[in-house]
Amino acid sequence: MLKRKALRKIFLTTFILFILLTIYLIPTTKKESNGNIIYKYSDLEEASIYLLNNNSQLTKIDIKISSGFLEDTIKSIVKKLTISSDSTIPSGFTQVIPSNVNLLDVKIDEGIIYLNFSKEILDISQNLIESVIESIAYSLLDLDNITGISIYANGENVASLFPKDIPSVITKEYGINKRIELTNFSNITKVIIYYIDNIDDQNYYVPITKYINDDRDKIKIIIDELSSHYIFEPNLISLLDNNIKLVNYEINNDVMILNFNNSIFMSNDKILEEVVYSISYSVFANYDVNEIIFKVNNEEILKKNIKNIE
Repeated sequence: MLKRKALRKIFLTTFILFILLTIYLIPTTKKESNGNIIYKYSDLEEASIYLLNNNSQLTKIDIKISSGFLEDTIKSIVKKLTISSDSTIPSGFTQVIPSNVNLLDVKIDEGIIYLNFSKEILDISQNLIESVIESIAYSLLDLDNITGISIYANGENVASLFPKDIPSVITKEYGINKRIELTNFSNITKVIIYYIDNIDDQNYYVPITKYINDDRDKIKIIIDELSSHYIFEPNLISLLDNNIKLVNYEINNDVMILNFNNSIFMSNDKILEEVVYSISYSVFANYDVNEIIFKVNNEEILKKNIKNIE
């Protein structure tokens, strides 16, 4: 009798586990494409969005969103950018899209995302237009295989509607947190450099697009700017030691190899995480490479890939 009860208990436990496993493996969504059904399982994924800090600078924020088809991911990101009482948004940051603006439609064609918003998006105050455009564009341009964003208001491209110079297709060439530091109109270079903003004891990265008179290679500008400006603006810092030197660099296919002197080490032959991220984010923003190899005196120290830099 006891043996029979034990066997029955084992059978029930096994059966329950089988049912749970079956439920877990059942696709949660499906979509038809060219007559074929494509299944997608629900999960969470990390995304980067750009929100305003207390100094009105768009700042890189890493968040969790529900993964799904690309259109669903885009809608989730736009929702995170829209003003709401979202508890997942860290304190000290402000969403940029007014709460009365609705995303009417999303289309994707050959790497371009077409966003059609309700007409209320045209009511954004002039001093916020660039921040809203930059926030939307840079948050979505981080997605794989996306090269441009086209924004519409009730079916009409905002390039002809906003009183600002907005491209009909926005790429990262548009810039973010622009700073013009020109003394003349020759040898103008646009370079994006990521600085650190510490908010509530948490480090965040702020991209600054600088327009400067400098015809050097951008990687040399990046390292010189980060190592010579411990404080760039009242709230922005760089932790690169001012003795850091980029000895040489090369690009092989889609890999950039950076060779530094010993000053890149903090102690115990380790490089500060903030140093690695400031350099890596800046390189990926300016160069079409997928991986960075850090070397010190020609010895490889670490690698950073554009897909797993977090």
